[in-house]
Amino acid sequence: MIRQRVFHPLLLAAYPVLALWAFNVDWLRPQDPLRTLLLSVGAALLLLLILARLLHDRHRAGILVSVLMILFFSYGHLYEAMKSLGFGASLGRHRYLAPLFLAAGSAFVYWIVRRIRRPAAATGVLNIVALAALAFPLIAIGRSTYTRLAAGERGADPAITLHLPQSGRPPDIYYLIVDGYARQDTLEKVFEFDNTPFVSFLEDRGFYVADASRSNYAQTGLSLSSSLNFNYVDALIPGLGDDSVGRESLWNLIKHSEVRRQLESLGYVTVAFSTGLAGTEWTDADFYLTAGSVDEDLGLVGANPFESMLIQTSLLRLASDGVVALPRFVPDVRYPYEVHRNRIRNIFEGLKDLPPTDEPKFVFAHIISPHPPFVFAADGSPVTPDEPFTLRFTFDAGDPSNEDYRRGYRDQTIFVNDQLQAVVAAILENTEVPPVVIIQGDHGPDSNSGRVSYIQERMTNLNAYLLPSGPNGLYPDITPVNSFRVIFNELFGGEFPLLEDRVLYSEYANPYEFQDVTEAIEGP
Repeated sequence: MIRQRVFHPLLLAAYPVLALWAFNVDWLRPQDPLRTLLLSVGAALLLLLILARLLHDRHRAGILVSVLMILFFSYGHLYEAMKSLGFGASLGRHRYLAPLFLAAGSAFVYWIVRRIRRPAAATGVLNIVALAALAFPLIAIGRSTYTRLAAGERGADPAITLHLPQSGRPPDIYYLIVDGYARQDTLEKVFEFDNTPFVSFLEDRGFYVADASRSNYAQTGLSLSSSLNFNYVDALIPGLGDDSVGRESLWNLIKHSEVRRQLESLGYVTVAFSTGLAGTEWTDADFYLTAGSVDEDLGLVGANPFESMLIQTSLLRLASDGVVALPRFVPDVRYPYEVHRNRIRNIFEGLKDLPPTDEPKFVFAHIISPHPPFVFAADGSPVTPDEPFTLRFTFDAGDPSNEDYRRGYRDQTIFVNDQLQAVVAAILENTEVPPVVIIQGDHGPDSNSGRVSYIQERMTNLNAYLLPSGPNGLYPDITPVNSFRVIFNELFGGEFPLLEDRVLYSEYANPYEFQDVTEAIEGP
């Protein structure tokens, strides 16, 4: 059967979608790749049926469709490879590469149609090769799905219970994560940006700003799963080793954290926002606020972030790069940048005008800014990067564009500061009971400018607290793992001992291979 059925074109049409899905499985909603997968396989099936009728040979048609799928999905990869190898001024441009690619494709088509004498003999081999290739991304996606379903929920210490104040309404609690926001001295040294006015604004309103703060981890999933469960990741996930992979357990710890459980048991309602990062979206919160776009949930308009990434690696890269030159004829596949902007705006606006509740609120807002992509100028006007949309850091040590990074990060920080000042003013104005407000970077930036060590830049974060009881229990080099230990002890009669403030760096590819770099971080 495997030798007679021609199904390898459908598998090869699915492979690029599933491979990209597997590579980004920790960051995507499960529904993000589905539209692309259906379109790709559907197009391959339709083309196979048409060519089989035209050529009167389903085996020859299958080989032809498979080759066309490979060529279609490889163009963007070849284009990027040519540029990275230094051919940008010659072959690494569409005007040169596209005709050569078209000529090579035409030669393949001629060879398949006219020269292959026994196409049926290749069908079985191609079926097996396609099945083997598809197995790798399917295993990765399946493993991630299993981990997500099997992930347990572990907290800090269930034996310790909290108690509401005996009189008066408990304070609302705002946990505002400004992703990648650096410590004040790092902003000065790396980005030539004096953040004193913003820090002074916070201090004038009663905030305690930890001027020697450090992040516990270098990645969002690690940092937030730790801070929201006020413990270190290796204590929260049993059996974790240096070679462990996947982040589903981290996302589960963020969505169903011990902080959330404790506060909900005290009668708090939860408020959360759409972020664009599936792992930090509390869609089951009592109040889940989105930007109101139908496309945000269903992906009915424009290209979603996953599709944008896939377009950049396929022959559709020609259409993507043609948006600038042919805006009336080519749809803008950079639409995800506008969605991302709207999400950030929605969070800031939502924080200023939250729905009134009789119960106290726990507000969790993960703001993916000033973290890249840089989509705001300093005055808040839109900026659209000329590159594929991604929520990952995209600059490495060998990238000469770190000056662009520093400029974009600095401008976006100015925008974020303006928005945070308005948010803080609105919170203080609209509450009768003094609130708890934490404004915290989950980790530092990633410019690789060489102005300070990479570890110093990456692991120094903004960390500011407004507590009704004042700065009791806070200290200059506090790390996020102790944030809610202090708050619960001060406000709700908790007896959580403070943990040692450790700084554990790890690379993205090996998130659990921790290096203790606590002593390597310099003070301000």
